[in-house]
Amino acid sequence: MGYWVHLTRSLDQAMLHRDRCLEVPSLPHRADFWDGGWEEYPDKDTALTALENTETSSQRRCPVCKP
Repeated sequence: MGYWVHLTRSLDQAMLHRDRCLEVPSLPHRADFWDGGWEEYPDKDTALTALENTETSSQRRCPVCKP
């Protein structure tokens, strides 16, 4: 199972999602600095490390899929 980190720089937050979460768009590869973007990770440990390294003030786990 893969994991996704959604980085939203304009809101200064990052959120961790499971691979099959409803909030993950079907084409999640669009990204820019202010909108942020979606990054895929192969396992939970790697995704959590990436989440911690985003340098955002708010780091959350998705309330829908609860990774």
